[in-house]
Amino acid sequence: MWVELFLCLLLAHVVADFFFQTTASCKSKADKHWRSGQQYVHALIVFALTWLASWDVCLWWGALIIGVAHLGIDIWKSYRPDKVTWFALDQALHVGTLALVAWLWSLLYDWNLPLGIELRYVAGAVAVLVCWKPANIFIKLMLKHYSVNMPAEKESGFNAGALIGTIERWLILLFVCLGHYDALGLLIAAKSIIRFSEKDTAKTQYVLAGTLLSIFIAVLAGMMVIGVK
Repeated sequence: MWVELFLCLLLAHVVADFFFQTTASCKSKADKHWRSGQQYVHALIVFALTWLASWDVCLWWGALIIGVAHLGIDIWKSYRPDKVTWFALDQALHVGTLALVAWLWSLLYDWNLPLGIELRYVAGAVAVLVCWKPANIFIKLMLKHYSVNMPAEKESGFNAGALIGTIERWLILLFVCLGHYDALGLLIAAKSIIRFSEKDTAKTQYVLAGTLLSIFIAVLAGMMVIGVK
């Protein structure tokens, strides 16, 4: 079943692309493009984690295709500005490559999850990680795209906002997976308790926009987990 393999490869991609890269390595890739050694180190990490996540020694060629394609996409992306549209297209190309390799492999071989692992656990791991760092990056870029920014004197507080947003998404994800939509409603209602003065309009817009994006991402992630049960 290609979906099973795809989710395992997707899990490896999320870990490699968002948790095995530092700010310094991303800056090096953006500044030096194809000349940056970080491009090739990262591609090697993608290859290794993809191969490991496939649970199949014979899938080295699929991992190699993904690693090489990842390198090409990242070099192409390094010439683009740091905007949400390019971020989304970059991730769409990566995910599309994973889906293509998983589908091709399923045509050639019969692949199943090893060790009796249930697919919902893999999907759950993907959802939890996506609701963490990738979601924070996407939301930050989306707010920047629409010029919904915190006041200048509050910019240093973004890390706290990112932490709050992550916890919020994890709670929403949990409620959706458990089918406790009443608790989800209470969580959303609790956000309305926050009040700002008239002069804090920018902060109000920032919190509201970030919250709605968080809810949207977490609900989609939860539906994905439910859909593979």
